[in-house]
Amino acid sequence: MGLTLTCVPGTQCDRRVWEPVWRALPAGITPGYIAIETQTTREGMLALFAEAAARHGPLHIAAFSMGGYLSLAFALEQPERVASLTLVCSSAFGLTGTEAAERVKIIDFLETHPYRGMSTSRMHQFVHPSHWDDPAVVEVIKAMDRDLGHDVLLAQMRETSTRTSLDGALWGIACPTLLIGADSDPFVSPASIERMQDLIPGAQAELAVNAGHMIPLEQPGWLSARIAAFHAGIRSPD
Repeated sequence: MGLTLTCVPGTQCDRRVWEPVWRALPAGITPGYIAIETQTTREGMLALFAEAAARHGPLHIAAFSMGGYLSLAFALEQPERVASLTLVCSSAFGLTGTEAAERVKIIDFLETHPYRGMSTSRMHQFVHPSHWDDPAVVEVIKAMDRDLGHDVLLAQMRETSTRTSLDGALWGIACPTLLIGADSDPFVSPASIERMQDLIPGAQAELAVNAGHMIPLEQPGWLSARIAAFHAGIRSPD
C-alpha cells in the first residue's frame, strides 16, 4: 500500500529543494508538498498543514530545516493529524544568542536595503566543500534565493527568529520519527540531533557523512533511501 510523503521546505526554499529526493523515491511513495513560502506568518504556514491533513488524512511529513520546526509544532498541537515525521537538518531548540543576534542584523538590513542575493561566502556556510562547485546544488540554491527574493526572506526571518525551544514538549511526539543530520552542518549539529533523539520517544537518527546543511540537494539518493527504509519499517515493524 502506497503513501503520500508531504514535504516541507526550509527558509528561502521551495519545492526545488525536494525534487532530487522525489526523483529517487521508490514506487509506492508519492510526493506531496506544503508551500510555506507562500505565507507571511507562522499561523498561515501552520494553516497549510491543517489543510493538507484535511485533504489526505494524517500526514507522513518530511520537512527540511525551518520546515521541521514548524512540523514539530504542528505535531504537538494536532497529534492526531500527523502519522510520521522525517526531520532533515532541523532543530527543535531555540536560537542561541549568537544566532539571534545574526538574525537581528539580517532583518535590520532587509528592512532598509534591497536584497541582492546570497553571497558566495554565505553559500559556503550551507554546503559541504565537496559540493561548492556542484551546479546541481549551488545553482538550485541560487535560483530559489533569486526567485523567492527579498519579501519571502524577510517574512520568514521575522516569523522564525523568535521561536521558542520545544525541548520541554518533545516527549509528547507520539508518531514514528526519523531525524536526519549531517556531520558538517554548522546550523544543526550532530549533538543537537542526538539530544532530540533522546527527547522524542522512539526516535531514530541517521547522520550523513561529508554533507552540510543542504542534504536534500547534496545527497538526495542517500536521503531517499533513508526515508524509504524508515517507512518500510513503519509498515512492517516485525
